[in-house]
Amino acid sequence: MHYLYFAIVSLVWGSGFFLMKKAGFAFGPLTIAAGSTFGGAVVLWLFWVVTRGEWHIRRRHLLPLAFVSFFGYILPYSAQPFLVNHIGHGFIGVMVSLVPVLTIVVSIPILGVFPSRTQLAGVLVGMGCIVLMVIDGMNRNAGLLYLVLAVSVPLCYAVSNTLVQRSFQEIPSIMLAAIFMTAATVCLTPLSLGLEEIRVDSNLTHAVAAMVFLAVFARGIGMLLFYKLIKERGPLFASMVTYVIPLEVLIWSWVDNERITVVQVSAIMIVLLMVGVVQRDIIRRGKKGPEPGS
Repeated sequence: MHYLYFAIVSLVWGSGFFLMKKAGFAFGPLTIAAGSTFGGAVVLWLFWVVTRGEWHIRRRHLLPLAFVSFFGYILPYSAQPFLVNHIGHGFIGVMVSLVPVLTIVVSIPILGVFPSRTQLAGVLVGMGCIVLMVIDGMNRNAGLLYLVLAVSVPLCYAVSNTLVQRSFQEIPSIMLAAIFMTAATVCLTPLSLGLEEIRVDSNLTHAVAAMVFLAVFARGIGMLLFYKLIKERGPLFASMVTYVIPLEVLIWSWVDNERITVVQVSAIMIVLLMVGVVQRDIIRRGKKGPEPGS
């Protein structure tokens, strides 16, 4: 069942960047973020009501809830449609391939989990690929601040995913994802209403349809299944959805006639190779059992 969840999340998230571009024809990035989190929250709360979930939030959860809401939702969900509009959905979509190696890095201070030599090698190679992607972005005439923001998105996901593993083990996945979506909606909606306008033209219908698909599938169903993966298999296994997403993103980019470069493809292939090596190392170490000092 975990691998079925894995496949569904990869599919809906891989198409999400293309949907952001289509939604951007009528909506600004804050509006896309607010609308998609609102729709996702509705879907998740409906699931919670149907399953008659219980309320598990306690005072000790409030600070990590606020932290994950900002770094895992508000910031990246606003940044991605903004960056898609300025750099392209293909380039921004493949940046999520950096989440697994960054998860290894942030797991050291947050979970106290140190990487093996193989995992450390994967991290170092992944960092080199970040440099390649930044160089590729510069060749696209993207500003340095845009590129820094693009790299910050997978870092935010790595931090928030790891914090979920540490702080919310006893909270049901449906409730957890619904609370994060609701918090993001509450913060983003006033900003979107005050700072952005909706462009009413021939693209509005397609933009609304893209927003609905993004909200229901990527933000609702996809996020629910993703948190189940984090809680049941750990943040590193869950972040392995990035093994598939970049490939799907490149297909959407090709369909949409976006620029695909050798540097971009090479960096993605290297990152995915390292993700595969790390995943194999995790499986091997799991079969052997915990090693001394691990």
